[in-house]
Amino acid sequence: MLFKRRSQTKDAWKITIPEKYGLEPHIINTSPVVLGCSMQCDIVINDPSVCESHIQFVLIKKGKYLELYDLAESNSGTGGQNNRTFIDGEPLLGKKRLAAQKDKNFSLRAGEVNLSLIYGPVTESSRVRHKYLVRDKDIDWFYLHEGLEYGPVKLYEMVKAIKAGALLPLDDVWHSGLQNRIKAFEIPDLFAEKNLMPTLSETVDSEKHVCPYCWHGFKTEDLLYIARHPALMGDPVLGYDEQQRFVPRHVKPLRRAVDDRGEICTDMACPRCHLRIPTPFLDSMPLFFSIIGTPGSGKSYYLATSTWRLRTILPKYFGLTFEDIDNVTNQWINSYEEKLFLPARGVNHSAIEKTQIESGHTAKQVKINAVSMFLPLPAIFSIISNSRYHRPQGVHNTLSFYDNAGEHFQTGQDVIQKPGSLHMLRANGYLVLFDPTADPRFTRVINTSLQEKIAQTVYPQQKILIETIDRLRKHTGLNVKDKFNKPIVVGISKADLLMDYFIKEGLNLSSLPYRFLKKQTGIGQRKGLENSANTNGFNNNNLASDGEESGGIREIGVLDMSHIKNVSACIRELFCRLTPEFVNTIESFAENVIYLPVSAIGHQPEDRGVHPGDINPLWVEVPFLYILSKMGYIPYITTK
Repeated sequence: MLFKRRSQTKDAWKITIPEKYGLEPHIINTSPVVLGCSMQCDIVINDPSVCESHIQFVLIKKGKYLELYDLAESNSGTGGQNNRTFIDGEPLLGKKRLAAQKDKNFSLRAGEVNLSLIYGPVTESSRVRHKYLVRDKDIDWFYLHEGLEYGPVKLYEMVKAIKAGALLPLDDVWHSGLQNRIKAFEIPDLFAEKNLMPTLSETVDSEKHVCPYCWHGFKTEDLLYIARHPALMGDPVLGYDEQQRFVPRHVKPLRRAVDDRGEICTDMACPRCHLRIPTPFLDSMPLFFSIIGTPGSGKSYYLATSTWRLRTILPKYFGLTFEDIDNVTNQWINSYEEKLFLPARGVNHSAIEKTQIESGHTAKQVKINAVSMFLPLPAIFSIISNSRYHRPQGVHNTLSFYDNAGEHFQTGQDVIQKPGSLHMLRANGYLVLFDPTADPRFTRVINTSLQEKIAQTVYPQQKILIETIDRLRKHTGLNVKDKFNKPIVVGISKADLLMDYFIKEGLNLSSLPYRFLKKQTGIGQRKGLENSANTNGFNNNNLASDGEESGGIREIGVLDMSHIKNVSACIRELFCRLTPEFVNTIESFAENVIYLPVSAIGHQPEDRGVHPGDINPLWVEVPFLYILSKMGYIPYITTK
């Protein structure tokens, strides 16, 4: 006798949505989940009374509780009674925690849309539904691949294109029923065939180089050369005032080519955006760091002071040179540093102007595939080991940083014309700057003497975080059930404003979390210290002693991970008390999150700007040192 296998059931939270919106019940088996009218949300309800981001759902203790956060209040321009959120007929004020009670039905209203929220049994086959339901397989689709538009095509033709490598997960697709273009992987089951959808790492590993401007992967033979003769002006991507880019007929030794007027050319450019790529960048492994924050959170000042500090700290403590890759690429970051640390004689106050999306000094306008866009200009540094205790093969990398406008991270800005934040997809580590002056809940922990003096604004930083997480998931194809595995640092910016609180909590931020270990004790030999060198990519045989081949190193610099974790625990406790939704959201997404204080200038500036002599950066270099240690580039210790 044959028995039909029955689907297993388990209890979970389920949201039922009115049929007229064409959405099936949504099973909350991961978090955070955001409901709103924006196409970036997990549950998209196209109703004028629903805000872009309306409600956030967060699972607590593996679903024993469900926390609801009202995001409608913080959506600018969408206030009013019609946009309110109600739970069981009562307004949802801030947040509410619901306990899991089997088959108990909660009535939920987002704007004018009535929803049902219940905790009960769901089949094992139930899963989070895609936000773009495709009920008609005869829909005519269009897609964009490598600058060429294809269509109309049917779904089965798109599957054939995928197998032929002519349609990739991150290619834009659309049909007449969609308001905006989506990514190919967002079409339900399009990449469901086994091994059909390549992982991001597989895609990256097949590429030889990555452009630091448009993040396009390409091979060495695809590089363009930049003409030198003054008559060869005008480029279809960069405009009439730029030298022509060309494909060389042949390349001479030492990477030289000859333009159409016989001039020898040595500068090379990306085959997609045509922007100049420094030669050292092509000869080393690139690392990308992303700094994320709201407008006014201090990203520009932070970048200037952190790179200034890294120029000193990396060579002194960790035997790593940290230098500009060339004078042309880093012009904008050098100008920031000069304003703050090398002012002209007679200049008493300096200021860095707010970064704009179309800022001429940190972005370049290009035209790719007939679309005009502004690409951010990176600051690129070379990082090279000058001591043998790091790794047997040494360190030879480049580090790229970007000064994004805070508007880059807002909802609705992830469009092809404004790709300024796409470095997040290539980043090896992330710094999320949280501005305490933009959240009124932090007012009571700001230094008493400054509470009346600082200019406080209210900015929904939770929305920026949700938008960032959504972009990373959407563009990388990260499954909502999987944890993000790259290091994320939450930096509480302007930390000098909270110094009274840190002192009360017993934190001494004047004590930096890196120091020298003398050779006589050695990593792993001193009582109370744990040898992390082997697990961190370092070899004890390369920790030299006097007279040894490694050069007689008496001291080595290490990062004190115990100190960092103690500070992180204190700041995390503050976040949990004042902004618990921020902690829940980021820790539900990532498995490696740490919280650190940073202050770019170390004091409250005057209205005229910053006095260079008063600048005292606080912990600005530590987030990058932490990320480098997690990647295995610098050693660390942990106190038992």
